[in-house]
Amino acid sequence: MKRILKTLAAAVMMLTAGINANAQVESDIFEKLSDIMTDDQNQALIKLQEDIAKSEKNVVTADNTDKQYSKLLDSGKKGKQKKGEKKTVEVKKTRIKAAKMFEKSYQAYVDLCKTIVEENDFEFDADKSTAEDYIAQAEEALREGNAKLSTYSKMQDKALETATYKKMKTDLDACKQKYEAAASHANDAVRLLADQADKKQKMDEAEQNDWNKAVQANTIDSYNRYINKYPTGKYVNDARRRIANLQNMAKVKKPTSDDVNEGLCYRIQICADQKPWSSRKLQRLYKGSLQIDERQSDGYYKYWIGCYRTYNEAQTAEQEMRLKESFIVCFNNGLQIHVTEAQEIESKYGE
Repeated sequence: MKRILKTLAAAVMMLTAGINANAQVESDIFEKLSDIMTDDQNQALIKLQEDIAKSEKNVVTADNTDKQYSKLLDSGKKGKQKKGEKKTVEVKKTRIKAAKMFEKSYQAYVDLCKTIVEENDFEFDADKSTAEDYIAQAEEALREGNAKLSTYSKMQDKALETATYKKMKTDLDACKQKYEAAASHANDAVRLLADQADKKQKMDEAEQNDWNKAVQANTIDSYNRYINKYPTGKYVNDARRRIANLQNMAKVKKPTSDDVNEGLCYRIQICADQKPWSSRKLQRLYKGSLQIDERQSDGYYKYWIGCYRTYNEAQTAEQEMRLKESFIVCFNNGLQIHVTEAQEIESKYGE
């Protein structure tokens, strides 16, 4: 696989040479996509490298041959120019051949990128739409390049003898530029797909950082800012619950009943298991007189006792029981909350 990836990198560098000074960066695209690309797609890219290299050699050959006929072609005399056009027939053929190979290679490259974009999932719908737009731009650039090439692609020797070499060279160079532009657009499309995981990770990290700041501030405004920035964020429900708690804090009064679903309640969790415990097994763990409540949550059977209205009361009771793996859980009106939220509510008692 490493050998294939190195070859792919070289292929992409060849494709992007001349349109991107930092062509090495482009090779990273397919390294990121190596897990989702098929062997046929990998081999297709390797074949593209070979075809592009052959086309470039033909262009170099033509450039070197140009020098032999420059005096004739640059002459101000029609006779010499006509002679020069005849002598450059083979060079013209070489340039047309190279252009046709470029056409075939870049068309295959755009088709391959289009298939990769269409057959794989994007984390973000907007990016998929943008990638499809890039492919459409690539296909349009190909059509423009093909239109420039069509003038010369079927020329026979007789027509080539009278065709103006300098104009042909200019047109075919412009044709190649269109193909390179097509490859650039295709690269942009595939890069969007390759960067999906990194983009999602960065967005998740940014959201987590903003949420941490909101919790640290612990104000209605901080939670509203989070909701406004991340309307479908993973902490939206939590933010709304915290806002409701903060709005009600000014009205908080210490509950007087024993109802565990009324107001703030600290409970002691004595154990949790993926399977329910029998009454006998629970009695061996806890020998006190408080009622043991069983609740199912997060795939576990959880067992709680007591209802204490302050954290200190719950902590003292837990210490006296001397249970092995117990800890305190907090509820507000029957909804489980974090201990810091509970203590914040508790601090409002009597205000």
